[in-house]
Order: sequence, then structure tokens, then C-alpha cells
Amino acid sequence: MKKALYLILIVAAALLLFSCSFFGGGGTEARTEAVPDSTSTSPVTEAPTMEATEPPEGTETETEVPTETETATAEETALPGPPEITYDVNAHLGSKRVLIDAGHGFADPGCTSDYLNGVYESQITYEVATLLAQKLTEKGYEPVMLRGTDSFPSVAEIRAAVAELGMFSRDDILYENNIFDAYERTLWGNVIHRRNPVALMISLHVNALPTAEYVRGTELYYTVDNGCAEPSAKLTAFIETKLKTAFPDTRLRTEGCVWNDSYIVTKWTEMPSVLVEMAYATNPEDAELLFDDAWRDKYTSALAEAIDSYIATRS
Repeated sequence: MKKALYLILIVAAALLLFSCSFFGGGGTEARTEAVPDSTSTSPVTEAPTMEATEPPEGTETETEVPTETETATAEETALPGPPEITYDVNAHLGSKRVLIDAGHGFADPGCTSDYLNGVYESQITYEVATLLAQKLTEKGYEPVMLRGTDSFPSVAEIRAAVAELGMFSRDDILYENNIFDAYERTLWGNVIHRRNPVALMISLHVNALPTAEYVRGTELYYTVDNGCAEPSAKLTAFIETKLKTAFPDTRLRTEGCVWNDSYIVTKWTEMPSVLVEMAYATNPEDAELLFDDAWRDKYTSALAEAIDSYIATRS
């Protein structure tokens, strides 16, 4: 009787071990995502997945919560990869012309928030861009404003210039809708560059993240795999250094994006380019800074010094 009982216990134990092995963990721990604390003052990050790859050298490993601007351009990730390079990637060398893109404008006002009191991104970027142009002029450079206040080229004008210069373009995303959108601005910037080379393009924007008002600070983006990736990274590094020096207590994030995750104004350009998200309209402290003359002066001085340093050391 005892032998039978022992036999039953041994069989039961064996079955239990088999079931644990079959349905259990296989010796690895599951990765979990941390739930962000809504009262935290740190930016929300996403936990890496099992398939996560190493980021490009010189970029941060964290992944921020997408901003409204990032969400708006998400459809661009469906576009094909970089076109075959048919332009002179060294045309920017020797130029002292700086192309300044005041983000959005005209029928595309950009973002706003309750903290901006009815003012839109396009107005702020134009005012800051104008101030940056003044500082670059003082340093002996020739600033070129990509967006003026009166008018912008029609799609017909852009297409004619593209054909004249034998440029690559995505005609299927050129729309005659009275909006000088990001792709049209970038393509027109390339036209300007082809006709009289510019040293670089800097695109100024205001960020927004209504779902996390505590997120604030500057974010810099460039493309790591287009024709001018190396000088774009160098330009961005100078801007990062100068802004950190000018605003040591401000959050600053830099990201080198691959083609399908890049912003239009950095991946389609034929010259070194960087997108600067200056501050968050949805953060009350940042929104206040955007209207502060002293902050604007200090911010544009840092940008102008970075551009000056980059151009002086480019090769």
C-alpha cells in the first residue's frame, strides 16, 4: 500500500514539473513597461522591446512620447527611402548664406495652447527667425528667410523651377492648396540652394504635447542617412553645445533620425540641416519663455554662435 502511494506521489510530481516546464518562462524574465507618474517632472520614456536595436552613434537611447508635430508627419514614414543622390553634396562648402525656415505660416499656423493666449507657432517662429537673421548679419553672414510675410511660391512655380534645375521631387505630394507646407518649403529651399548655394538650413519650430504638460525644453533633430548626414550631425552638435552652455538647467534632447523616421525638413534637404523645436507651447514655463525678449535674445545668440562655429570649422 505504501509503495503504491509513493508511486502515485512520484507520478504527480513528475506531471507537475512537466506542466511548469511547458507553460512556464524558459529561464528569461519578461520586460515590462513602467507606468509614468502623472506628477513626475521627467519626460516619459518607453521601455525597449525585445527587438530594439542600437541607436545611431551620438544619439540618445531614450524614446520620448511623440509630439503633435511627430504625429502629424507620421504618414511620411510610408514614403520610400532616400532618392539616388543627384546633387552636389559639397555645394554648401564655402558659402556664407544661411537659410532660415520659420516653421509653418500662412494657412498653416502650427500649434498653439491655452498658455499662448491665441498666438500661434507660425508667428513665434517668424519673430525668432527674424531675430536670428539679425544676429547672423552682424556676424558677417547672409541670412535668407525661406518664409516671408507676404506670399510664397505656388506649386506651379515650384514645379517649373524643379524642372528647370533638373531636381528630384515627389510630384505626387505637391498640392495646390494654398499652403506652403513642409515639403514645399524644403523643395523651394533646395531651389534656392541650387541657384546660389547656402551653407545650411535651420528650421525653427515650437513643440506641443497636451497629454503631458510637464514636458518642456529644446529638441534637436537631423537625418543620419541622407546626402548631408555628416555635416548635419556636426552642425547639430555645435547647436547642442551652445544651448547647453547658455541654458545649463534646461532639458535638451538631440536625436539623429533614420530616413523613414525623419522630419521632412531634414531628410529632403540638399544641404546640412537641423530642426530646432525651441520649447513646448503646452508647458506653462516654456510658453512664458517664448514671449520673453531676454530669452529670445539669449537663445538666438546661442544659435548664431553655433552656426558661426560650425561654418568656421567645416571641411
